[in-house]
Amino acid sequence: MKVSKRDIYILLIFVGILAVVASYFLVYQPNIESAELIEAENQELQDRIADLSGKMEQKDSYVEETAAMNEEMDTILQQFPIDVREEDAVLLAINQELISPMVIDSIGITATEPTVLPDMEEEDVDHTYEIDEIEEYEAQEGIADEAEQAADAQTGGVANEDMAYVLMQRSVTMNYLVSYEGLKRGIKNISVQDNRMSINNLTVSYDESTGLLTGTTVVDMYCIPGQDKEYVQPNFSSVLLGSDNIFGSLETYGIGQLDIGESAADGEEAGDGGAAQ
Repeated sequence: MKVSKRDIYILLIFVGILAVVASYFLVYQPNIESAELIEAENQELQDRIADLSGKMEQKDSYVEETAAMNEEMDTILQQFPIDVREEDAVLLAINQELISPMVIDSIGITATEPTVLPDMEEEDVDHTYEIDEIEEYEAQEGIADEAEQAADAQTGGVANEDMAYVLMQRSVTMNYLVSYEGLKRGIKNISVQDNRMSINNLTVSYDESTGLLTGTTVVDMYCIPGQDKEYVQPNFSSVLLGSDNIFGSLETYGIGQLDIGESAADGEEAGDGGAAQ
C-alpha cells in the first residue's frame, strides 16, 4: 500500500496537534493549577504573618489585659465557697427561725449539682488564625513562656488552664409559719449572707386559723469546687440542743408570739412567764 506525501503531512499535523493538546492537559494545566494553589496559600500565610506581627507589637498590652482578667476572675471566685453541704443548709434554716422569727415545719435539701445558666446568645466572632498555629509561632519565638510568667507574676500564679471551675448549687426548701414583718426580715437575712445564694421561689398564703402566713421558700446555695482554699465548717455553737419537754406538747402560735417587734429575749421571757402561770 502506497502512502502519499499528502497523507504523511496530514498524519504529522494530526500527531502534532495531539501532542500539543496532551501536553496542555497533562503538563501545562496541572502546573498552572498547582501554581495558583501555592500562590493562594502564600497569600494566606502572608496575611497570618502580618496579623501575628501586629499582635506581637501589642504583646505587652495583651499580657497586662490577661493578668487583669485573671485577677478579676480570682476576685469573683473568692465570693463563692468551695463546697455547700447539708449542714450549711440546716444552719441557714436555724438562722431564719431565730432572726425572722418564724416556725419552720420542715426543710428539704437536694444534692449538689451543676447550675443550669440561662441560654446566652453566642457572639459571631471571625477568627483570623488557628490556635495551633499561634502556639507553634509563639513556641518558635519564645513568646508563650514569657507571657505566662508575666501573667503569673502579676496574679500570684492564680491562672491555671488545668483548673476547670464549675458553678454548683444545692437547693433548700423551707416550709414555715411567719408574720408579714418576719417574712420581710427573713428575705433580708438571705440577701446579706456571706456565701452566694438566691431565692429561687417564694410562695406564701394567709392562714386564717393563726392570722399568720404559711409559706415555702426555695433557696439556691452556690459553690465553686476546685479552688485553692479549704471548706469552712459552719459554726453551731450558738444553736441550742435538746428539749426540756421530751414528750412534746401541743402548741398554738398567735400573732404576738411571732411579732417582728419583739426581740428574742422578750419572747423567752414571755414563754417563761406563761409557763410559770
